[in-house]
Amino acid sequence: MAVLVYNRGADWTQELYQAMHDRVLPDPANPPAGLLAHIASPSDRGGWQVIDVWESEADFQRFAEETITPAAKDLGAPPFETKVIQIYNHLIP
Repeated sequence: MAVLVYNRGADWTQELYQAMHDRVLPDPANPPAGLLAHIASPSDRGGWQVIDVWESEADFQRFAEETITPAAKDLGAPPFETKVIQIYNHLIP
């Protein structure tokens, strides 16, 4: 079942997001298995937010463990909160 993954980092900036993006998604034409949509923007509560849609929570967890977490540690990135929400319906044309 598809999931929406909401990440928010209160101390994240556009520059930090871009550095992270360049490491974990170096070729947007070749996204990781299971990634359906990726959206990033400033958060209205400060910091930065990233909203993804994944085919399954397992796809997201695998990418997080193998790619996101090591990249965040390498960059010395501040912590961010993550929420995984089951999607009832989605349309990505």
